[in-house]
Amino acid sequence: MTMNYSFLIPSLLILVLIMGYYFFRPRLPIRLNRSFLAILTIDICTEIFEAISSRLHETCSEHAPWLLWLFGVLFFFFYFSRAYMFFVFTISILDARGISRSRLHVFTPVVYYFCALLALTSPFTGWLFRVENGYQKGPVYFLFYVCCIAYILFSQLAAIRHRKELTTHEFISISAIQAILLVGIVVRALVPNWLVMNTFCLMAIIVIFLSFLNPDLYMSERGYVYNLPAFQALVSECVRRRRPCRILAFALQNYNEHREIFGGAQMDEALVAINRYLADSFRQMSPFYLRNGFYALVGQNLPDLDVLRDSISLRFASQWKTSNGELRMTVAFVEADTEILDCPADRLVNALFLSLDELGRASDADSSRSLTDSIEQITERLEIRRCLEHALDHDELEVFLQPIVDTVSGKRIAAEALVRLRDGQGKIIRPDLFITLAEREGYIARLGEQVLSKVCRFIHDHDMDAMGVRWINVNLSPLQFMSRDIPDRFTAILRQYGVSTDRIHLEITEQSMIDFSLMRDQIMDLHSSGFEFALDDYGSGYSNLTRVRRYPFTNIKIDMEVVRNYYRDRDPLLPALIQAFKKMKFTITAEGIETADMAEAVKEIGCDYLQGYYFSRPVPMPEFAAM
Repeated sequence: MTMNYSFLIPSLLILVLIMGYYFFRPRLPIRLNRSFLAILTIDICTEIFEAISSRLHETCSEHAPWLLWLFGVLFFFFYFSRAYMFFVFTISILDARGISRSRLHVFTPVVYYFCALLALTSPFTGWLFRVENGYQKGPVYFLFYVCCIAYILFSQLAAIRHRKELTTHEFISISAIQAILLVGIVVRALVPNWLVMNTFCLMAIIVIFLSFLNPDLYMSERGYVYNLPAFQALVSECVRRRRPCRILAFALQNYNEHREIFGGAQMDEALVAINRYLADSFRQMSPFYLRNGFYALVGQNLPDLDVLRDSISLRFASQWKTSNGELRMTVAFVEADTEILDCPADRLVNALFLSLDELGRASDADSSRSLTDSIEQITERLEIRRCLEHALDHDELEVFLQPIVDTVSGKRIAAEALVRLRDGQGKIIRPDLFITLAEREGYIARLGEQVLSKVCRFIHDHDMDAMGVRWINVNLSPLQFMSRDIPDRFTAILRQYGVSTDRIHLEITEQSMIDFSLMRDQIMDLHSSGFEFALDDYGSGYSNLTRVRRYPFTNIKIDMEVVRNYYRDRDPLLPALIQAFKKMKFTITAEGIETADMAEAVKEIGCDYLQGYYFSRPVPMPEFAAM
């Protein structure tokens, strides 16, 4: 039987070209790249040994039998290895996405080991093939096809099982690879004398290269160094495989200000120069440009970090030349050791960015910082988020009430609602921590509505007049005003519990009024629905009397620090400010009252209401009702 080599030679040449390009471009030291290199190497060997063994088969009478046995064994061994390596590459993709190994991954090598053993022992058993006037099929030759089909099915099953963890592009690419290989097997079975299977393998390799391993996917758009996805992939693999590596990251301080002053084009030129410097100066490491002026160097055997820091600092002490002039920038460093930190990769990366962001914005930052503190912050933040999500999902946020006292009667006349969150041990988490997280993570609207619902339920379940409580203040975050339907939602909550709007006063902090155009329409809509507003923490922000008058406030709450400063120094500014507010028909609440003398001092300058620990700390609702 004459073999058709017309498909084999071009495939082999293209493979060699891809391998040359692969070695020419920078590549990350990750399993995905190593798997691809193994596929290339094994596929080239398979094609070479297939060509040699096919030629020996055609000219068998001219060669010694042992030569046919040798190249026949080598061909079958590499053929089975190629089928297995395509599967290993699929697993490498899943592994790079942090998908844990399943029992399927543990079982699948058995098929390869069995088939490879058959190939190696065929000269003694003749089960897979035998040499008689050329090559002849053995009794289990069908495994030649079964092995490939099995690994195609294993790969596709693994992709389907983890479909949710893969992007649509990744899933389609993996499926396309398996489809191409399956068609190649079928064509090989139909026309065995055409060496066409290698062409289909080449097609699969090209899909792999374009979809997963194109070096440009991992290179910074400014050249020379890797980008953020590459950094995440390398760190994830180091952490997941417990392969120790050290990270030295640094931030260009005041990067955004430099970009505004010197312009984007000049800063981009400087970044290209920095990229080139890192790539040329630290060849034993992998350099990365992350974003916003953040860089990182990663390596397993880094030299002394002090030497690295000194070298980089010395270079940044000089100017960076661009076509439009010269730039001088300062840097601050963060160092990490994945073996010491022992935390998930995503947490390590988040902590690194947290540290770099803080150092990048602080012109007087320390020259170096360990990542350990930031890891602890990230861990604490994740625990707080878990507790917050649980409390929101199970309606377990607590609302404490702190009384507001009338200066004339000395009796409580109202209260302020303060939200509380407990951790897994029942300890109260600092409000500034979980409220800030709720604002940043998008939970603040749910949090605010749950607090309002609990306050309305308390009003519905208790005789407020008998308790002497006319209204309860509920705090609003400025981010809640991003929701256009907030007036309708708040009104619906009050209607659900049969609570009148005059029982609820909404508090807005002074700091949230900086961009009043964002909030004014919402506040006016709420006011037209019957809600009254109090301005909280006056004196702690940037508001002025003109801006205050543009809002429908009825009460001004003086910040506790302003009250304490007045009590200590008796500055005439606060009495004059209060009198100005009184003339504008505002009522005044003094916060942070801790002693009887403080209460008397602010009462004398015209405050209408008092609030502070002197009267009561914030207490749970049942305790407030029993006071």
